[in-house]
Amino acid sequence: MTRPDGAAGQHGANTIRAYLSRRWEPIFFLVVTLLLIAQVLLFVSSETSVLASTSAAVAAFFQFESFIAYRFAYLATPMFYLLLLYLLVCRSWPSWARHFLDVIGIYIVARIFVQLIGLNLLVFDSVTPRFTLITQLLFFLPYSLLVWGWIYWRLDELFGSDNYKLFQIDCEQAPRQRPIDYLVASLTSAFSATISGIRGRSARAKLLLLVHGIFVYDLMGLTLSRAVALIQSN
Repeated sequence: MTRPDGAAGQHGANTIRAYLSRRWEPIFFLVVTLLLIAQVLLFVSSETSVLASTSAAVAAFFQFESFIAYRFAYLATPMFYLLLLYLLVCRSWPSWARHFLDVIGIYIVARIFVQLIGLNLLVFDSVTPRFTLITQLLFFLPYSLLVWGWIYWRLDELFGSDNYKLFQIDCEQAPRQRPIDYLVASLTSAFSATISGIRGRSARAKLLLLVHGIFVYDLMGLTLSRAVALIQSN
């Protein structure tokens, strides 16, 4: 007996939903690392204009980004991507997957703060082309905010429980907080004066939210300052 079209469609949707609920992290890190790599490659491609800067800090940041793009990435990126792709297709979840994903997460978090320092250096550099900072922000903003959502989710998984979470997410009356709720709440922080979609339930959680708020305000300030500079130049 064949399934009715509606039942078959529902079965397919449930299968996809179940797959994504189990394998969303490898997909997430594939997207984030692609955006990070694109940002770095775009920056180092402007070698002539960046090295013309008289700022030693900007030149040092460029040298670091060049090392990541041309040396480190050649070794680490293929290994990371092969393992992430394997996690997408393997039948059973390997025991090493959790530690591997945490290592990638810690690496990307560290890279985000390095990138933020570099962006703040660029905004005070008069030689670097104005559009360099704008294009860097266009790549940096989405993946950095997504990673903040991952941080909140991971901390809740590590130190929270089904009955108590370190972070309360404002979402529709869902029976439990899903990973997508953390990611969406973090993304929407860029469009709000406060991080109202997430609330900390402990002093340490509130401190992390404060750091996130400073991070977002810094990005807003960078974007506004460069937009004003572009308008004035015209």
